[in-house]
Amino acid sequence: MDKKTKQNLLVTVTGVSLFVVLIRLPAVLGLAGKIIELMLPVIAGGILALFISVPANGVKKQLKKLWKRAKKQPTDQQLQNVSLIFTISGILLVFLLVLLLLVPEISRSLQSLTIQVKASIPGWLEYLKDYGPDSQWVEALLAGIDVEKVMENVSNGADLIFGNLVGALSFTVNMIVTGVFAVIICIYMLLERERLGRHARKLAHAYLKSEWENRVLHFCTVFHQAFTSFLSSQCWEAVILGAFMFLAFVLFRLPYGSLVGLLTAVCAIIPYVGALISCAVSVFLTLLIAPSAVFRCLVVYLVVQFIENQFIYPRVVGGSVGLPPLYTLVAAMVGGKLFGIMGIIFFIPLTAVVIELVKEDAAHRVGEKKRDKA
Repeated sequence: MDKKTKQNLLVTVTGVSLFVVLIRLPAVLGLAGKIIELMLPVIAGGILALFISVPANGVKKQLKKLWKRAKKQPTDQQLQNVSLIFTISGILLVFLLVLLLLVPEISRSLQSLTIQVKASIPGWLEYLKDYGPDSQWVEALLAGIDVEKVMENVSNGADLIFGNLVGALSFTVNMIVTGVFAVIICIYMLLERERLGRHARKLAHAYLKSEWENRVLHFCTVFHQAFTSFLSSQCWEAVILGAFMFLAFVLFRLPYGSLVGLLTAVCAIIPYVGALISCAVSVFLTLLIAPSAVFRCLVVYLVVQFIENQFIYPRVVGGSVGLPPLYTLVAAMVGGKLFGIMGIIFFIPLTAVVIELVKEDAAHRVGEKKRDKA
């Protein structure tokens, strides 16, 4: 089969396929959703492995420096396993620290709130006794109630609540099972990442032309470098924001300064959005212990967050991946609109990769034009 016939056949098959997809779009989208749902543990495990591999590689480099002068050098696989254990232990330790600080504070705040409510009940009862409402409208309202209809509505509502409860329980169980499988797949991917990398390179070499193989491998390399720089700088930015929030709470005499600082640092791993999540928790904690300071807490938090989002984050994170502050903001905004939190996290390094590849291609084309003129 000659080249022109192959091109015509490819165009025909592509056109027919697109036509079938368009006329059967709901069925195609449903099938794609089922495939994604089936592969969700693998996808989630791969994303989790990508995140954990960044600090694990940093720990591995430090371990190599420590063992550099040792007589018996550990193997690369041993260093990789030890770095993975250290990284996972560190992540679990941070979350355990947050729980140890957060749960007792919430418990003490709820106990204090309960005591305040109990102390206020006699005053409320006295107020109702002195300014009791007219009971005639209550009697008229009760007289006009159809008891049978009310019981029927209660029965229907109970069936609806039971159905929703069963659905919520089933969804929770599915999410737990998916999470467990995702963690297991993530660990296997991290332990076997060298072998998986070799297999991926073999598949690219076997099924792609040399030009496309080089492009795909180059894209993966550049994206890994950009994502590593992004996540590392994101962690530093989270530490900076947590420290600023702690100092602001101490300066303005707000409660839970250390807890809010730690919680903000943990949630700030999610760009732009994570700190707002910790803001809601901080306002809730302040409401429990010092209701009069809620407005001051909200203003202080939002001001620090605004300064960080507009001035610190674009320069710290954007500079690490080679993006100007404006491009960083636009990438986070577009990614968040399209894919939510995951879009915010991945669109910043992805934008950096696209810009870097465009620069390389532009430089290559300019060089070719100069050679042609010469």
